[in-house]
Amino acid sequence: MTCVPSRRVRVVAVDMSELREVVERMTGSSAVGTWACDELHDPVASATVGIWRIHADQWSVVVKLLSLGNEGHPNWRAGEEPGHWYYWRREALAYESPLLSSFAGGLRAPGCHLVAERSDGSVALWIEDLKTACAATDWPVARFGQSARHLGRAQGEFAVGRSLPEEPWLSRRWLRAYLAQRDTDMPLLRDAAAWSTPLARRWLPEGWALPLLDMRGDQESFVTALERTPQTVCHFDLHPANLFARGDETILVDWSFVGIGAIGEDAGNLVPDSVLDFHVRPEHIDDLYEVVYQGYLAGLRDSGWAGSAEVLDLAMRATIAAKYAWIAPAMLRAALDRDSALNRRPIEEAFTWWAPVIPFLVRCAGEARRLIGTPA
Repeated sequence: MTCVPSRRVRVVAVDMSELREVVERMTGSSAVGTWACDELHDPVASATVGIWRIHADQWSVVVKLLSLGNEGHPNWRAGEEPGHWYYWRREALAYESPLLSSFAGGLRAPGCHLVAERSDGSVALWIEDLKTACAATDWPVARFGQSARHLGRAQGEFAVGRSLPEEPWLSRRWLRAYLAQRDTDMPLLRDAAAWSTPLARRWLPEGWALPLLDMRGDQESFVTALERTPQTVCHFDLHPANLFARGDETILVDWSFVGIGAIGEDAGNLVPDSVLDFHVRPEHIDDLYEVVYQGYLAGLRDSGWAGSAEVLDLAMRATIAAKYAWIAPAMLRAALDRDSALNRRPIEEAFTWWAPVIPFLVRCAGEARRLIGTPA
């Protein structure tokens, strides 16, 4: 999930030799004909220059242009080294490897027609267009269970004995690095002025300060618990805009962070992001958690994983408690700065959706402590 202002991107320069090659792979003929280009995404992360749909009457393809840039939100600055949490070439390398086409149980990445190195140092990914698939942004809560099962089946394979990939460009200890980007506003939890703004008084009771501070204080315990949980291949950015269904398939896009993490880590991420990005109403967040939890657990069982269900519950809740400690401080910052918008929505609307999530986050922290064995 992102929480950033909008910005414009430059128009994609379509390389005709690339386009002809991709069209020939799709249709058997390099005759491109009359085509058009539509911008699909106004990016906020520095490695993504833009994403466009290139289409004609008989074919359609998505091109994603990657580059090591310094634009975008400060929380999403890419790195040049393969070990960086946001290594700018990671997604291209993932598509060039066999990993993304090897998942079992109904989960897959979109097909990649071409990875093209350009003379300016950028890399163009020519990817299957999913315009006929159904994005999770439009799903009812119950539909998330099927895709969670597909995810659990695929990730469970690694937990039961499939060798984890060892490529140096895969992310490792990703959550720790992400959390370092999100710590800036944490002191506001102790700031009386922030809690006393009209917007904060309306939506954020001061009584929440102590449990939120406790949640942030236990972040290390939560992350350590995840690192002790059975490990698998993780997406690390599983939210509804990256999740699609077509028939009995679940298709996941945007593999920029792919790496090694805990079972349940992606599933845990999906639940708050679905609400915080305004796709599932906040009053349904507990139902969504249960649907995703049960679906993912069924997928793990499909893979042959026989571990305790509490291990999955701990992993999902520890992920949520650790990763989303920044939500309340971000709201306090927006209120203190009198921002007009939060996560690209009018501020009042955003607070209406975000504030009811905070008690859920605190409950997840409490359950994670119980499952870890840490006193509340």
